[in-house]
Amino acid sequence: MKKSSKSKNNLSTLARVSARDPSGAVGRNLEAFLLLELLRLPSYGYDLIRRLADYGFKRATEPGVVYKVLRSLEEAGAIRSKWTPQESGPARRYYQITDSGRELLRRRTYHLKRQMDRIKRLLGDYVSLTGDPLSVEPASENIEQKQGTAGRRKGER
Repeated sequence: MKKSSKSKNNLSTLARVSARDPSGAVGRNLEAFLLLELLRLPSYGYDLIRRLADYGFKRATEPGVVYKVLRSLEEAGAIRSKWTPQESGPARRYYQITDSGRELLRRRTYHLKRQMDRIKRLLGDYVSLTGDPLSVEPASENIEQKQGTAGRRKGER
């Protein structure tokens, strides 16, 4: 099936929007989860934030971060929104996924699956080589101390 020029424009817009976050770490990680939740059912910002927290996100569920990603997705045409008045309280902006968003979700989940396969291999190799089953989180102080001295040459402080 041939893609419409509108769909191509929306996807190129998403690429430009993603350029705002050079590492793309937060946005790319949240995009798939937000799109999946909107595939489940249309929703508003604070409900989506609560649902992201159910996945175990912590810092990424700050409202400013989530709303920035929602705006980016909307600018790219992956979602659309409309204000809906409530019986009590202020109107809510409800978001819903578009066909372009479904396509983006499929691509993101495909790439996440490939990444997951690589991570599983890395973890398996790590456990095999070290015998460390990774059942306990390493102490962060030790890691930070090692990282702080890793780049120094002998005799430097």
